Amino acid sequence: MWSVSQALATLTLIAYAAVALCVIVGIWERAFFPNLSERVPRLGQVRAQVQDSALGLAWIVALVATLGSLYLSEIANYPPCTLCWLQRIAMYPLVVLLGIGALREDRAIGWYALPLAGIGAALAFYHALVQRVPGLQQATSCSAEAPCNAMWVREFGFVSIPVMALGAFLLIGALILVSATAAAGDVAAERRSPRRR
Repeated sequence: MWSVSQALATLTLIAYAAVALCVIVGIWERAFFPNLSERVPRLGQVRAQVQDSALGLAWIVALVATLGSLYLSEIANYPPCTLCWLQRIAMYPLVVLLGIGALREDRAIGWYALPLAGIGAALAFYHALVQRVPGLQQATSCSAEAPCNAMWVREFGFVSIPVMALGAFLLIGALILVSATAAAGDVAAERRSPRRR
């Protein structure tokens, strides 16, 4: 039977795979096939569907990450350290911002959410390093009751809580950028179309 931490770790691996796919497709299309979506109509349809739902997907990722962090601290009783709290400060507002953006279909909200995702990703990356690099463990201001280097969760041999948070922040950032490219495409299409009088 799966535990909640195993389910969260699996979702984390899916998040990393989705981020890698976004990066690879983005680079591949820009470098080799700039108009691929126009040449292959089905690909264009899939891309449009993903872009249209990107903010909603980012909201789901933020919500699952928030609920997962609350489960780990409130039900599993893993005490959050200082770095965990800083990551929560970046994640929790994303649920509200992205939820509003998804409901209003306002892609511009992503530009308010993207800095939070970036700050959260940087904090999560640093926290993951603190857990693995002994020299960094003394550089933190974490308490003895909730040490930053404690690995309360270690699924698949490497997925700890900050690795989960990093995956969530990266996927949220990637989805915000996917949504923003759709908004930029909408603006470009509007500029190309003849003006109605």
